[in-house]
Amino acid sequence: MKFLIKINTDSELISYEAIALAFTLATFDHAVQLSFGKDSLTVLMDESTRIYGMVQSLELYDLPKAYHEFSDEPTKLSPAIQAVLTIGQPALDDYDAVLTF
Repeated sequence: MKFLIKINTDSELISYEAIALAFTLATFDHAVQLSFGKDSLTVLMDESTRIYGMVQSLELYDLPKAYHEFSDEPTKLSPAIQAVLTIGQPALDDYDAVLTF
């Protein structure tokens, strides 16, 4: 199955659960795409959160770069986080399931 996991929260706990789910699904050979909404920018900017490290691990799980909706704000993010993000929005019809956090 192809999953789209949309994360649009400033809560570290909810973001953690969403990314952990993505990693679990990817471990069992599901295609997973992450997409970060504007509200998640705060969590991605905070280097002390677990999310900061988890997002940098997308490649370890063979996950593609995560979409983001930050417009001009990506420059506020560290280069390590910028490297795993791509601007844009995924086409919802391309996925079997869309999970929103």
